[in-house]
Amino acid sequence: MSNKGFELIKKEIENKPNLFFCVASGGSPSGTYAQLAAYKGVHAEFGAQLRVIKLDEWGGLEAGSPFTSELDVQQKFVQPMGIPKDRYWTIDSTTSDPEGACLKMEQVMEREGPLDICILGIGVNGHIALNEPGETHQLPYHVCELAASTLANGMLKTLKQPPSFGMTIGLRGIMQSKLILLFIAGSGKKDAFERLKDSKVSGQFPASFLWLHPNVQVLVDQRAV
Repeated sequence: MSNKGFELIKKEIENKPNLFFCVASGGSPSGTYAQLAAYKGVHAEFGAQLRVIKLDEWGGLEAGSPFTSELDVQQKFVQPMGIPKDRYWTIDSTTSDPEGACLKMEQVMEREGPLDICILGIGVNGHIALNEPGETHQLPYHVCELAASTLANGMLKTLKQPPSFGMTIGLRGIMQSKLILLFIAGSGKKDAFERLKDSKVSGQFPASFLWLHPNVQVLVDQRAV
């Protein structure tokens, strides 16, 4: 899974060195990020012109929380790839103006976009980024309510002060991306992968919207099949 992700991204960067890349946190794409960083270590010019925007962020965490998406993508991708501050756009998890922060991210999308590559994982409930199941979905970057199934999953349930909301790219930014790489890793994502294979599109399973996109690569590890 990680090898395939690396090869796909490497090819795209070689074809367009300044491509617009949406980076996601979490364990699923981390192996691919490590390979990209290792390649960068040998080929200094690789990725030097990338433009990078962060997929989403948790809101309402305690100050200094080690669980922010920012810390994760900084350690795994932004710093190893040497992305300068003027080519990286992000949301601060401690922002006092979440709506304004999302508006600024959407303005970046309008100016720099569409995305050339969008990295996604999948939630146990089928969310992509933090677009949770529901009857309606917002198109731009937006503040979102987190589903109970999201808060009850993984490390979130162990936090003394779990997130109280999310800030995320909307479905428009995802669906306008030229290439989407969906990473599905771990036995905990097996049920979500099985449901995704059924080509029915439903707002109650947001990942199903990817069936409508013309260029999605679904990368799955052995534990999730």
